[in-house]
Amino acid sequence: MKMRPFLKRSQGFTLIEIMAVLVIMGVMASVAARKINDISGTAELRALETGIVELNAREMLYWTNAKFAPGGWGGNGGDTGVWAVMALDTDVGTEYSWTVGPDRLAGGTLSFGSQSIPLNRAVSTNIAAARWSS
Repeated sequence: MKMRPFLKRSQGFTLIEIMAVLVIMGVMASVAARKINDISGTAELRALETGIVELNAREMLYWTNAKFAPGGWGGNGGDTGVWAVMALDTDVGTEYSWTVGPDRLAGGTLSFGSQSIPLNRAVSTNIAAARWSS
């Protein structure tokens, strides 16, 4: 029985193969970086929308308190009274920053991360609470 000599083959990759893989990885990394930036900005905008929902919920709570407290809507200052309470409670969350506007119609500015939006506030009435919007 005759044994064939073991042929040694060099194991590894050629320089061309390594460069091709690096180019492909670079393209994939640049696409991923752009996607991450887009996702981050979109997430901050969604967080701002959630902040507006929070302001609307607070507005409804303060409006309800003013409406059903002794003295009723007019005796508790109406919309001016509700705005006075809202303007004192500017802590929307740990990552949020809410700067109160100069009057009750200009709701101020809500910020989250690097995004900021100006807010508008519709006046509350005896029938409905005010609504916040961007």
